[in-house]
Order: sequence, then structure tokens, then C-alpha cells
Amino acid sequence: MRVAVQGCSHGDLDEIYASVAHIEQQENTTVDLVISCGDFQAIRNQGDFDSIAVPDKYKELGSFHKYYSGEKVAPYPTLFIGGNHEASNYLWELYYGGWVAPNMYYMGCSGVVRFGGLRIGGLSGIFDGRNYRLGHFEFPPYDRGSLRSVYHVREFEVRKLLHLRDKLDVFLSHDWPRGVANCGCCNKAGLLRCKPYFREEIARDELGSPAAAKLCNRLKPRYWFSAHYHVKFPAVIRHGRSVSEDTLAVSSGNGGMPSGWMTKEVQQKLRESGGADQEEYTKFLALDKCMPNREFLQILDFPEAQGPKAFQYDVEWLAILRRLQAEMPMERRQVASPTDAASCPGASREEVDWVSIKLSAASGGDLSVPTAFVRTAPTQTEYESAPRHFRNDVHYVNPQTASLLELLELPYTLDANRRQQQGMRGPGRQPPPAGNFMVPTNVFLNFQAAASQDEANPEEINIEGDQDDLNDEEIDISM
Repeated sequence: MRVAVQGCSHGDLDEIYASVAHIEQQENTTVDLVISCGDFQAIRNQGDFDSIAVPDKYKELGSFHKYYSGEKVAPYPTLFIGGNHEASNYLWELYYGGWVAPNMYYMGCSGVVRFGGLRIGGLSGIFDGRNYRLGHFEFPPYDRGSLRSVYHVREFEVRKLLHLRDKLDVFLSHDWPRGVANCGCCNKAGLLRCKPYFREEIARDELGSPAAAKLCNRLKPRYWFSAHYHVKFPAVIRHGRSVSEDTLAVSSGNGGMPSGWMTKEVQQKLRESGGADQEEYTKFLALDKCMPNREFLQILDFPEAQGPKAFQYDVEWLAILRRLQAEMPMERRQVASPTDAASCPGASREEVDWVSIKLSAASGGDLSVPTAFVRTAPTQTEYESAPRHFRNDVHYVNPQTASLLELLELPYTLDANRRQQQGMRGPGRQPPPAGNFMVPTNVFLNFQAAASQDEANPEEINIEGDQDDLNDEEIDISM
């Protein structure tokens, strides 16, 4: 199976798909899955601009709205996590994951899915120590503070992932695991040539997310893909036996790197290091954002992956969701979500069997995620025709989320904060009847223009908004 991994999307889906198609044509191959590592920007219409943390001068529709409306259909199954520039109101509807458009699947705030025999985990957002231990208190319409805090990683999401016991093939995070830039098997000098302002953070070992570091060291996935810093950076993370579980153990290693994975400098370090293959390691790769002449795309081979090329539920993950749902914090206060090994024992055999039986009864043993995409907000065309009649600052109950919770026999709580503050009763706003639509079969996609561009590289635009995204407050996460 061949997978195209992509860094920050920033709404440029047409260009990304065109680039993948161009590689297929040049190499006479077929890509089975496209993965985006965040800043996907699933903007359905201009009303979503109020829920994305981007300066007004950089707010653009991008191309996602065409796929949302059905004007276009994604030519490849597409999987993504959230970053720090997202339509947070839409992604909150799909907190547990779901289809944002036909053939485009969001992993949720945290999640695990299967595709083609690969088991893929993911964590959306970026780390900020000031909000790490708070509950999910935000809801649309967002104020200036919650517009940013809504995409900050919460310890509760990390706690859920740390319950995993079965091995992961791939893990996705938007920001990097802290410590990876100090890895013995990486080209730190090359990174500093591209990003000289990282020097002090790397020297203090403060670049990246300590929460992601904890997950990387505990879960030990075969591959870890990230984005956020707009640069390509490969490394090998060695999980040493004698290192504390809350430290990201990194050093040189070797073995089985995909073609094009590493620079010559990193390959030389691997040859010099030799040995120690018996230890576990994770192959890390960060990629740039989608722009001409940038390294934003990597094609990887997984020849051992054998399975249905469709998104499938992960039974262990659903059992963990069901087990921890009652702990989900929704208040703006510090909450206890312990992440030490003893507090994250994993789902029991009985809990996993319960989910397996429910899924079997519901689908006859087929673990495929139902392709039940439904529009909840208006398309851009509908919004342009009568913008005053539509509101994007309300919480819609996405039928995909409601169906999953019904399957797991769990209550719907994603609008609990709004109902509490406004004295509302019952669930949130239901999607309009016009939400269902048939995917057109006569869509023609022109892949030629973006794939063959050879224009000068424009100046990079900083849309980070302010410095707190890159210089997160320190927090001890060893609890």
C-alpha cells in the first residue's frame, strides 16, 4: 500500500491532490491514502471565518468548500487531524471523528482508525501549558480567548490515547514531540539553517510538545508524522530501556528507511552508529506546508499492509472511549486526568468484547465506518444567496456523532456548556433537512496546473497570529 503524507494543508486541497496525481503519473504508481498532519481548514462557507484563528487579511475560503458542497469529490481517501488553524466550530461537531466531506475523514480531538491494514492514531491541536489541564469549556460563538484555546491539546485526550495497548503503525500530531530536534539521528544543523530562530528553543530542549513526547515514548509507533513548523525534518527516535517513561529517549538507529526519507547527513549518522536493532524505535518525519518548491509531500510504501482500503473502526479505541466518556471534563478549571502508566491500564477484555458484539450486531461484522456524510451548515453558494438567514455560531448535532454515541450507549454532551449557560433543554440544533445529498458521479477534476508549477518560491507568510503558539508555557506532565 502507498500512502501520501502531507504537512500543513491550509485549505489547498486542489493543489495537494494535483501533486499526488502528478507523482502517480511520473512514477507509474497508485496512491491509496492521503494523510494531512493538520491545519486542514475545513471551511464550509465564509461564516466559518469567525471560528478560525487566522488574521483577517489571511482568511481565504480555500478549496474545501467545493468538496463539502459536492461540486468536487476527493480523488483519494483522505485522513487528517486538526492543527491550530481550523474551522473549530465544524470540527467540534465531529469530536469523536467523522466525515467532513465525502471521502475525507477527520480523526477527532484524539482517535484511532484502521485503513488498509494500518492502525493509525492521532492527536489534534497544539500544546499550550496554560490550557493543558483544563476541560473542553469552549463552544461557538468563540470569543478572542476561546478561539485560540479551543485548539490547545487537553490532558484528557492524552489520557485516552495512553490507554492503548495494541501496537500502532502510524501516529499523527500537528506539533512535534518535544526532544526530537535534539535526536542523535537527525540533521539539526540543516534544521537550524532553515529555521535559525529555533536555536535557543532547541538548546533549552523546549521545541515541541511534551504531551506528544509522552505519547511517543509510551506508545512507540513505527512512524510518527507532524507538521506545524513549516519545514521537512526526518529523525529516528530510539526508545531506550533504561530511560524514564516520561522522557523522550532519542539517539541514532538504523533499519528500513523509505526512499527519500532522510538527508545524506542523517544516513551517514545511521551508518556510523550501527547495531542495537533489538531496541524499539520510531521513524519521525515532519513536512512543510503546501506551497510551490516546498517539501510538503512524501510518498511511503507499506508493503506489509494488507486489509480493506476503507476507514474502519478500531475496537480497542471505541472501548476506551466508552470507558472514559464519564470523565470527559467540560469546565474551565483544572481537572484531574492522570497519565501515569498505573492510571492508564487500558480497556478490559470484557469492554473490548462488548464493543465487538455491538458492532457485529449493527453491521454484520463489517468494521467499516459508515459513509453517512451529512451537511450541517450551508454551502458557500447557499450562504452567499442569503447570509443573514444562516448562522455558523450555533452548535449543530452532527448525525455521525449522534449515531456513534447511540451505538456505544453514551449520552450526547458536546453542547452541555451552551445549554447550561443559556438554560436550554434537550440537544443542540439539528441539521437542516437539506443536509443530505447524493455525490455527483460526473465530476471532472483538472490535476494539471498545480503539479507542474515551477515558479519562484514566494515569501513565507506567518499566520501564526502571535508567539504563544510556538513558545508554550512550561508544564510538568509527569503525573
